[in-house]
Amino acid sequence: MKLSKDSLFSALVNDVRACQKCERMCDSTRVLSFAAGNLNASVMFIGEAPGRLGADQTEIPFHGDAAGKNFEDLLTFAGIRREAVFITNAALCNPKDDRGNNSTPSMQELQNCSAFLRRQIEVVDPVIVVTLGAAALRATDTLEAHGLELSVHVRTANQWFGRTLVPFYHPGQRAMIHRSYANQRSDYQFVAELARRTGRAAKKVGGATKADVLAACRYFLNAKGELSYFELHKLVYLAEYLHVRATGTRLTSAFFIRQKDGPYCADIHISRLKRSDPSISTVTRGEKLFVRLQGGGQSQLLPSQESLEEKLKATLDEVMTRYSFSTEADLKKAVYLTAPMRLMLRREKHEKMNLYNAPIDFMAARAD
Repeated sequence: MKLSKDSLFSALVNDVRACQKCERMCDSTRVLSFAAGNLNASVMFIGEAPGRLGADQTEIPFHGDAAGKNFEDLLTFAGIRREAVFITNAALCNPKDDRGNNSTPSMQELQNCSAFLRRQIEVVDPVIVVTLGAAALRATDTLEAHGLELSVHVRTANQWFGRTLVPFYHPGQRAMIHRSYANQRSDYQFVAELARRTGRAAKKVGGATKADVLAACRYFLNAKGELSYFELHKLVYLAEYLHVRATGTRLTSAFFIRQKDGPYCADIHISRLKRSDPSISTVTRGEKLFVRLQGGGQSQLLPSQESLEEKLKATLDEVMTRYSFSTEADLKKAVYLTAPMRLMLRREKHEKMNLYNAPIDFMAARAD
């Protein structure tokens, strides 16, 4: 007879409560109960260990202390309901130092708890596992080696243990030194989007890239030979911004929205680009998508619209002069320093708004 999830989990909770493997944690609360969340969750968050002022007292993971508040605020910002996910820790008891303060669990303590972590994953069977901090990432490596490093692989989706593993920084205040709150907001938005897409067939994107936007893309591809998909979006955005700042009018009819890595031009969706110009091709290297123009470009950007062509070319030349040798990190910094993005970031901070996928209003930002 196959046991239900509730029965399997109840047995696991009882085994955790009886555990005496870690000497310095014997007097700490065993933080595992149905308060951890949804046993049918598609997303599981794994922290380091219960906090002295948080879960060690409340018996609810990431609840009751500053790290818990940050975590719950980040979930809310990304539109993730706490009751829809499962939340646990790599070590299920609070490790204290000689003065009674929070301490990082040792590798041996993580290994002592690894069998419990494995059983939690097997019972819940999440599609996505999110580790919060370096200790949690190390703990998952004991179940199935992945070799991931937090500083290198933060906010990346990796195949692991029959599911997707996404490393995040811990939401505690000390971790904010290494990963700002704004970046952590983007991290949680990333996993929310990943969860929504998981198990769904990719939607076909219709329509074509507008002529003026296509002209800008072709110009940059001609000039550079090849661009990453990220670079192409940012260069077209910067061209739009510089023209609005100089003239008070839009350069193109492009539609831009705010996404986790800055501005995204809906008209440059790769399917639309290829449909609009068959000479545009793509190649993937590692996890990056690159765009290139086969056979070189045409001598005229828009033969039937000479005035628009002149307006485009002057601004696009300025963008190439300023940003031709910029790295992706440089471009990301440049777009976030523009008035439209600074306005959106201020609204997100002061008005507690989630503006992901919201349209970018160049004219409003100019008046700001």
